[in-house]
Amino acid sequence: MRGLPYRITEEEIQKFFDGYGNLSKEDIFIEQRNGKRTGSALVIFENEAVAQDAKKIMQKQPIGQEQRYVELYDHTDDFMQKVCNLYPTSY
Repeated sequence: MRGLPYRITEEEIQKFFDGYGNLSKEDIFIEQRNGKRTGSALVIFENEAVAQDAKKIMQKQPIGQEQRYVELYDHTDDFMQKVCNLYPTSY
């Protein structure tokens, strides 16, 4: 997820994805750099089908009190590959 309000909580993310499996707080990782939130989070769904359904339906939907529109990615998207450091780096 990208474009999240900086004060988003795990509970708000759970509520956002209500109906897309059983998400717990342990399935949600809100990204921080230098102790500050970046507006991105990783959510781990129970399976690929649920994740794809959530991505298709919830893409650019508002979240949180600020009602920010979030972008959703999956593990094959270039953005997620970069965020998760899945591309090897060359020195």
